[in-house]
Amino acid sequence: NSVKAAERSTSLRSEIYQTIGGDLNDIYAYLAFVGGWKALSPPEVITRKRAVDKAMYTYRPFFSPELFASYRQFMNEAFEAHGRPGEDARIRSSIASAHGDRSLHAAAAWEPDWASRFSGETNVAAQRAAYERFLAQLARDLKV
Repeated sequence: NSVKAAERSTSLRSEIYQTIGGDLNDIYAYLAFVGGWKALSPPEVITRKRAVDKAMYTYRPFFSPELFASYRQFMNEAFEAHGRPGEDARIRSSIASAHGDRSLHAAAAWEPDWASRFSGETNVAAQRAAYERFLAQLARDLKV
């Protein structure tokens, strides 16, 4: 029955999002200096990126092409993914902004080598727009 198959597909997409939604929100909060950003270190943000990427690419067939494209757009705005071989993606943000200084206000003691994990860009408006597009497309995919 196609109705039951569609319901199962929507349910599976919802379960996948429940798995990655918190990590995606943490990434966005860190970029925007909002919410719980102070609780995260740069390595933790990169770890969350890897976890979300793994889930999204593993379950790609279950999402619409539009959702996956909006996800990739957000990640492209959030991270400079293609650095030198063997290096992690860099966070497309600065260490400090008018909203806070990660080296001073974070819960964890700042490690000097973390500075290399940032691109130094101010990209908050594009990141917010990309994140909102992703969430809007997710709502369409989940038929919310």
